[in-house]
Amino acid sequence: MYKYNHKLIIQNIPFLIWKQLVNELEKNSNWLKLAEHVAKIGSLGNTWISSLENNIYNDENKKPAENLLDELNMRLCNVGVLCNLLEECNLLMALSIFRHPEPLIIIKQPNENTTNIKIALGNKLKINCKAKGLPPPSYTWYHENVKLNNENNDELIIDINNINQEGKYNCLIKQIDCNNNVIDKKITESINLIIKATPIIIEIQPLTYLEIKKNHKLELTCQVKSHPEPSYQWYRDNTKLDNQINNKLLIKNFNENDEGKYYCHIKNNISEIFTNKCNIVMKYSREKATAKIALLIANEDYDNHDKLNNPKNDVAKLSQLLIDIGFNVICLCNLTNQQIKNSMLLFSKLLNEGVYGLFYFSGHGFKMQESYILPIDAPKSYLRCHAICESELLSMIIPNDPSLLIIILDTCQTVPPKELNPHIHNEIPKINEYRSKKNLRNLIQAYSTSSYRPSYERSSSNTGLYVTHLCKYITKDIPVQKVFEKVGESIDIWFKGKERNQIPMFSLTVTKPYRLTDALYPGTIPKNILLLNKLTKFQTKIIDITFQPCGINGKLKITQYTKSFLNSIKLNIINDVDDNLMINLYNTIPIERNNLFCSNKIGEFRIHNPQTCKAPLAISIKKNNNAIGEFKFNIMEHVPSILGFLS
Repeated sequence: MYKYNHKLIIQNIPFLIWKQLVNELEKNSNWLKLAEHVAKIGSLGNTWISSLENNIYNDENKKPAENLLDELNMRLCNVGVLCNLLEECNLLMALSIFRHPEPLIIIKQPNENTTNIKIALGNKLKINCKAKGLPPPSYTWYHENVKLNNENNDELIIDINNINQEGKYNCLIKQIDCNNNVIDKKITESINLIIKATPIIIEIQPLTYLEIKKNHKLELTCQVKSHPEPSYQWYRDNTKLDNQINNKLLIKNFNENDEGKYYCHIKNNISEIFTNKCNIVMKYSREKATAKIALLIANEDYDNHDKLNNPKNDVAKLSQLLIDIGFNVICLCNLTNQQIKNSMLLFSKLLNEGVYGLFYFSGHGFKMQESYILPIDAPKSYLRCHAICESELLSMIIPNDPSLLIIILDTCQTVPPKELNPHIHNEIPKINEYRSKKNLRNLIQAYSTSSYRPSYERSSSNTGLYVTHLCKYITKDIPVQKVFEKVGESIDIWFKGKERNQIPMFSLTVTKPYRLTDALYPGTIPKNILLLNKLTKFQTKIIDITFQPCGINGKLKITQYTKSFLNSIKLNIINDVDDNLMINLYNTIPIERNNLFCSNKIGEFRIHNPQTCKAPLAISIKKNNNAIGEFKFNIMEHVPSILGFLS
C-alpha cells in the first residue's frame, strides 16, 4: 500500500519526494488545510499557524509547507501518520506521493437516473458524476465532444439560454500524478439535454408596403425566435402559395398577377402566429403635376340646423398637411348656397390638364340617389334645390380634364326622414351631365361614411373621426387609392369591439398610379397658379385712420382671423389717445345676414364673409355715451380678391 516504510520519519524522506510534497502542499494553500487539522488535534491554536506562515522561528526563505513539515518532524511524525493526516484532510494528491495508485472507478454516471433531461430556456442545467481512485480523479465536461471551458468539477451547473446548448453531455475523468502524467482516464456515459419548446416570437416582420418593378425579383423575409425550428407557409390574399415554405419568400419574375397582401403563417409544437401583411404593388414610373390645388370648405354655423364643432378644425389640419406636400390651398368657412357654387365655379376654372384637384367639404349633408352638401342658409325643411349635389361639382370640373380629381365629402349620407320632410321626396331632381373630353376621368370619390349611414363628430377630439384617420395617410408616398384604403382599415381597427354605424367608402376610375405627393414639373409657374396666388394674396395691413368730426387719429390693423380661412377677417382699432373711448363697428347699409362680431377685447372685431357688405363699413367712437366721430372704409379693398368671386 505504501511506497515507503510507513515508520519512516519525515526528515528521512528522500529529497525529491520531500520537494514534491512541499510543492503539492503549497498548491492552493493546501498546507493551511493540513496545519488547521493538526492544530485542532494538538490544541496548538492560531498563533502556531501564523508562525508557520510568518517564519517567526525559522529561516525566512522557507515556505510555510516546509515549516509545517519541520514542526511535524519535531513531533516525531512518520510517513504512516502523515498519510493518515493527509487522508483525513482529503489531500489525496499529496497522499498519492506516498501510496501506490488505486484504480480509477466511476461510481456515479451522469445519466444514472435518466438518459434525457428536459429544461426550458432561462433555467439551469445541473448534472453530476462521481469517481474514486488514487491519485484523485480530475473532471472535464464536454458538450457534443466539445470541451466546456472552466467546467472542471464533478458537478456541471450552466445557464441554458441558447437552443444550441441542446445535445449530449459527458465527462472525461483522468488520474494525473504530481508530475502531470496521466495514469488512467475514463469517459462517462452521456446524458441528452432536450430544451423545451418555446412559443414563437417574431423578431423581424416583413415590410408593410413594397413596390416591385415588372419582371424584377420579389423577396420577403421574416425572422423568428422559436424552439424547435418552426414551419413556414406564405399566403397571398389568404391563398396558400405552393413551395413558399421558408422564412424567405421568393418570386423571381414579379408581374400584375402577383400584386396583393402577403403574410406568413408560422407554427411549432406549441404555438402558431401570423406575420403582418405586406401590401405589394407593381411599381410604375412616377407621375408629375403642373399644379396641385385644393378647395376646402368647413360649414359649422347653420341658420336652421344643428351647429357642428369640428369642421373648421378638420379643414385647418387638412390644409396644413396638403400645403406640406405642395398643394395650393383655398380654405373657406360657413358658406351659403350661392357662395359654395361660386367657389366651386372658380375652383373648376383653375383646374385643367396636368393639374391635380382636391375638393373637401365638412358639414351637414344627405343622400338621395346621389350625395348632397348643405349650405348654412338651407331651410329647416329643405329641398334638393337648396343643397348642392356632387354631380353639379363634377359637371363644372370634369370637362376641363384635370389629370386627377379627388372629391371628399365628410358628411352624413342618410336620407331625410319622410315624416319630417315629405316634400323633398316628391321633388324632381335636376340632372347634371358631365363628360371628359378625353374620357380619362381619373376621379376618386371618397365619403366619410357609406350610403344611408350617419357620420359622427367626437366630443373627445378636436377633429372629426374621418379626418383624424385621413391625416395619418394623406402625406404618405403611396398611390392615392391606397390612402383611402388605409383610412378605411384604420377606422375599422378603431371601431374594433365597438358598435359602429360609420363605414367609410370610396370609388375610383384611375388610369395611372397617381400620388398626392407627386412632384411638380419644374420651370415656369403656370398661369392658373399665378392667378390663384394673386386672388388669395393677403398680407397684414395697418392703415392710418382719422375720426370725423372730432379729428382723433388712430390705426386700423387688418389680418386673417384664423390662419387658414380667407373669408374670416380680424380688425383691431388702435387708439393711443384715450382709453375711455367706446368703439363700435357697423354696416352703413344693413345686410340680411349679420357678418360683424365683436371680441372681448376693446377695439377688436371679426368680419365673416366681408364680400356680403353692400356699402362701406363704419367705425364709430363714443365718449361719455355721446358719439364724437366715425371713420368709413371699404373692406373689400383690404381683403383677398378671391372673396369678390363669392358674391
